[in-house]
Order: sequence, then structure tokens, then C-alpha cells
Amino acid sequence: MLGDFLHKHETTDIIFLQEVTQPLLHTLRGHAAHTNVGTNGRGTAIVTWEHYTLNNIVRLPSGRGMAADFLGLWLVNVYAPSGAERKQEREVFFNIDLPQLLLETPSMMLIGGDFNCVLAKTNCTGNFNYSRALHVLIRGLYLIDMWETARERRIFTHYTRQGATRLDRIYATSNLRGRKCGIETVPQPLQTT
Repeated sequence: MLGDFLHKHETTDIIFLQEVTQPLLHTLRGHAAHTNVGTNGRGTAIVTWEHYTLNNIVRLPSGRGMAADFLGLWLVNVYAPSGAERKQEREVFFNIDLPQLLLETPSMMLIGGDFNCVLAKTNCTGNFNYSRALHVLIRGLYLIDMWETARERRIFTHYTRQGATRLDRIYATSNLRGRKCGIETVPQPLQTT
């Protein structure tokens, strides 16, 4: 199913995956998968075209994050703890774990993935699952939300009976804003097992 998605969206150069359960994704013809399956059996992956080279790959032992250099662009893939009952664990992740992937603050950086929280009430219709730690980190690094939602163009990536939220986001250094050609959310159920 992931291979079909990559084939259909062949203009996509780099994909961040979360909740990855397989350490190797062998079925991705023409692509390279750099995985980080952690201690709980789930993790993250960065998928690129096979002729792209990622350097200096850093992985969190938990599998909840990984980072790599791609031609001077620092890529960070995030899979934060989920659920209201894990709010404290999520705050620790943003305060202690995620900064391990940001050893140096690069001039060009993308941080994307499943943050399992929101920073603005416009990103949810139900429970406002806010993270102060993530807010401080994003502001401290002067990152911008690449979606830049407008009230008439709200989009959500997670739906429950209680409401909808935009848990999945991409933040970038402001010098990358002008290079953005477009951004879209493509709902796609993926099962790699």
C-alpha cells in the first residue's frame, strides 16, 4: 500500500512516517527507507528516492524521533506520545528528547510529524490538547508552521467522536518559507505489515 502511494505521488522527494513497526521497508522499489523502530516496537522512518543520500542520521532509542542532514537541510521526524493521559510524557519528550535531535541549530531545518497536540485553538474542534513545551521550543527556534491555515481553509488530520485536530504538522525555519511550492494533506490509510 505504501509503495502504491509513493508511485501515485512520485513528485514527493522525502516522506516522514510515524508508527512504523517494521525496521526495514523492502517493498519500496526505487526508494530508500531509513527507519528507527524503538523499544516499544513502533517508531519513525524517513523515506527518500534511492539516489538521495541522508547524512549524520540521529535516532532516539525510543523510536519517537530521528533526524538527518540532506544537502544542508536538517530533517527532523517526530512521533510524540499520544493521549491526554500521556500529556506529562509528551512534555518531557518536547523538553528533553526532541532537543537531542537538535544538537546544533541549523540554518535550514524542517521538523515534521505527529505531534499529538496542538498549539492553537484553530487546530481543533474539540478538546484543546495544548503543549507548552512544544510552544516554547517552536518559538525559541523561530520556526513557522508551513500550513499557515486560514479560518476558511481549516484542515484536520485526526478525527474522533469528540472532535477533530491537526496533530500532524511541518515547521520550518523562516528562510524556507519562500521555497515552498505548495502543501497539501492527503488522507491515506497505510498498513505496512
